[in-house]
Amino acid sequence: MSKKTLIFDIWGEFGHFKKFYTTSSPLTFSIPPPTAIYGILGAILGLSKNDYLKHINGRNTKVAIQILKPIKKTRMTLNLIDTKNSGSFNLIKSRTQIKTEFLKQPAYRLFINIDNDDLFNQLIEKVQNKECYYTVSLGLANLLANFSFINVANAEPLSISNKVDTAILSENIEEIEIKEGKKYFKEKLPTDMNINREPLAYKDVVMELVGNILEGKFKNCYKVGDSIISFL
Repeated sequence: MSKKTLIFDIWGEFGHFKKFYTTSSPLTFSIPPPTAIYGILGAILGLSKNDYLKHINGRNTKVAIQILKPIKKTRMTLNLIDTKNSGSFNLIKSRTQIKTEFLKQPAYRLFINIDNDDLFNQLIEKVQNKECYYTVSLGLANLLANFSFINVANAEPLSISNKVDTAILSENIEEIEIKEGKKYFKEKLPTDMNINREPLAYKDVVMELVGNILEGKFKNCYKVGDSIISFL
């Protein structure tokens, strides 16, 4: 069954999507996890932080992610301050320096489908008009993002595909061709979250870090215009 799909690009100077197993020296995922994209969609629509996961989640929202620029990472030291125990910035004494990994000039193409037609049509209209209710960021509030509408098209299911333009779940790979010059990578990403912001599922995702297509034998893929995608 075909799925109406919103296609738009999102990019920024820096991004950070913290890996769940790091603490003292935070590392970032190479692509935004679906759970982070739910937050981006909620920000565009104007859904509050405590409310958006009721409407946008892994049970009713499909997300596919294409890498548009080679994945580059850099590390910078953040000077964190303790604001909890002081009523004024002048009284802050406690500071902690944390070395943090950032994505450098990340850019992605998102393919989105939401089961709720009213909400989905609102999202399409806002992206088309380049409007958002809350500021859109790439993981952290100060890492501002830009976005641009590309198209709305039907995603037509394929029984099998010999290529895919997006990241893909490991479980949907029957065979993959390893070719010289390509950079293959696998990460375990959170793919769903409950309203208490507790992850419900983690899945292994395979991607090509330069943005090249993956070739081989893949299931659960869709044709959207000239692209072959796989929802995470």
